[in-house]
Formats: sequence, C-alpha cells, structure tokens
Amino acid sequence: MVFSQKAYERESKTLKKSITKEREAVEKQLWHFSNDDFYCKEDALQALQEIAREWKYHKVKNIAIQESRKKKEGNVGRPKKNDVLKIMCNVTSSFEEDDEKIKKVLFRKGKFILATNDDKMSDEDILKTYKDQQSVERGFRFLKDPLFFAHSIFLKNESRIIALVMVMGLALMIYSIAQRKLREALLRENQAIPDQTGKPTKKPTMRRVFQVFEGITVLYENEKRVMIMNLNDMHRKILSLFGNIYERIYCA
Repeated sequence: MVFSQKAYERESKTLKKSITKEREAVEKQLWHFSNDDFYCKEDALQALQEIAREWKYHKVKNIAIQESRKKKEGNVGRPKKNDVLKIMCNVTSSFEEDDEKIKKVLFRKGKFILATNDDKMSDEDILKTYKDQQSVERGFRFLKDPLFFAHSIFLKNESRIIALVMVMGLALMIYSIAQRKLREALLRENQAIPDQTGKPTKKPTMRRVFQVFEGITVLYENEKRVMIMNLNDMHRKILSLFGNIYERIYCA
C-alpha cells in the first residue's frame, strides 16, 4: 500500500465537489418530499429512510411530522359537516454532513496498491518507479498514433519485424531525448511556447513541436538548396533553444 500526498489532495478536492453537489440535490429532494402526503407516520418515516439510504455523504438531522385533515379525492369545494375527512401526514426534515462516512471515504484517498518482489524498495521508490513506467507507456502510445503511420506497414518476415521494432525503439529514444532537451532549455531560459490551445507552456510534447514545424518547405534551384521557406519567429525560437547545430540545419 503506497500513499501519495498529491493524489490525496487531488482526490480530496474532487470529494468536496461531490459533497457540495449532493447537498444541493438533497435540498431539492427534501423540499419535494415535504409536499408528499402519507396515511400514517410509519409510512412517512419509512419513505424518508429509503431516501436517506441513497445519500453517500449526508444524514437526516431533525424530523418534524405534521398531521392535516383533507377531503377524500374527488370532493371539490369546502368540506361540509357530514363529510368524512382523512388524516394525512407530512414530514419536514433537515440534514447534515455525515462525518463518519466522509472520514471513511477520505481514509481511502491517495492510496495505491503496488506489488513488487523487491522488498528493499521504499514506498517513495515504488511510486516513482510506477510513475516512470507511465512516461514509457506514453512514448509507445506515440508510436501507435496514426500520424506515425506504423499501422500502414505490413511485415511477415520475423527478422524484418524485429528490425522495425528496433527502428521504432530508436525513434522513440530520439523523441524522448529531444523532448527532454527542449523542456530543460525552456526551464533554463525561463521561456515558454504556446500549446494546442495557445496557452504558454514550459512542458511541450515533441508531437506538438512536430505539428508546429509542419509546412516547412525546402526550396531547391538546380539541385542546390537555396532556402528554407515558411520559417517564422516561433520556429526560430525553438531552434535556438535546441542549439546552434539545429539552427544551422534550418539556415535560421
């Protein structure tokens, strides 16, 4: 069992939102319930208990039962002397947060069950190793992306499949190194580049950078490269963060 403080704080915020949302729903539910008529107190209390049983974070606080005399259904107008009136019950109730239930829910927040055969690892090391696996999985998700066009390659020969996996692994390694290099440069220079929504970020993905560099065209004249076209200030900024070698490649 591993505990994460960040996960606990994140899940606690989500829990508070859920409690607030349920409180608003319970208020409406009890208001409608107070207008319902019951033939006896027992039926009214049982109906209230059934409603409260569905609440996850609240409980009934105070209960008030009121009796009223009403005419039978179908009779219109003021009751007459000889009219038989039926006694009906209405329940008005207040509620509050159920601290015991909330404590039990909070107790489970921020906890992970992680298994390892290395009994020398601390909780922090186990959690860090687990999170590091996620970065690897994100990399392979990039390889499976349709933009990588790996789905359009069909191989039957085992040696060619192994070779393709090797090339894809090398591509993923270069992708990860480039992404780390760019993020370190952004942090070191206190710079940022826009993400997909246009907001500045210091942790862009290389996929986003590849998208930014789409449309770059090389102009040739007599089989000789003349210039790089469609290069703007954002491209030059990214190239400068990578270093002089990358700037010379693009003639920036």
